[in-house]
Amino acid sequence: MTAKAKILLIDDHRTVLRLLEAILKLKGYELLYAENGQQGMAMARQEQPDLILLDVMMPEIDGFKVCQYLKGQAETADIPVVFLTARGAEGDLATGQRVGAQGFLTKPFLAREVLDTIERLLARSREG
Repeated sequence: MTAKAKILLIDDHRTVLRLLEAILKLKGYELLYAENGQQGMAMARQEQPDLILLDVMMPEIDGFKVCQYLKGQAETADIPVVFLTARGAEGDLATGQRVGAQGFLTKPFLAREVLDTIERLLARSREG
């Protein structure tokens, strides 16, 4: 893979953003940051990232609503979304799938798990 993908991180916890940054920058990914759902939706429309890592529990607009909005917009509908959450309940997984997410990682997550998920989804979106 020559050009590294652009990944949008949407999370209201700076510690999580810094951890993801440490994991993803080592692999050369270009990173964009949003600290809330509103900012994340605007940035996704503007920047057209290759993939979005999205926190579920955020103030004002939760990740489920952000994903549902993005999947309903023509310009962002095809961007793969992976939820990051401290809540790993089956209901959350079902809701995530219903609103269009392609992946679900439970915090605390392992670096390898994050990278494997991202690489798998990016390869799939390049194929078609």
